[in-house]
Amino acid sequence: MSHPSIKAVLPLILLFGADIAAADSQERSSGEETRAWLELQRSGVAASTTRQTVAGPVADEIYRRYVDSFKHPIPEFYKSDKDGGSGGSSQ
Repeated sequence: MSHPSIKAVLPLILLFGADIAAADSQERSSGEETRAWLELQRSGVAASTTRQTVAGPVADEIYRRYVDSFKHPIPEFYKSDKDGGSGGSSQ
């Protein structure tokens, strides 16, 4: 027993299933690519041989701003709640 609407919808269902399978495949290859980039970063194989430095006055200013940041209390919205949440904005 075959219904005409089933024959019309079946190709759409099959196409939708193929799209899902293609998306899963792209996710896997994207994940594999991400792992490859992370491994490249971890290993240092492609690291520059040129040392990256910051000029003295700039380094001094960066450090001063870092130290000054401890002079201010942490805002309430950054503090975690008693349930162990990370805080943040909840609206």
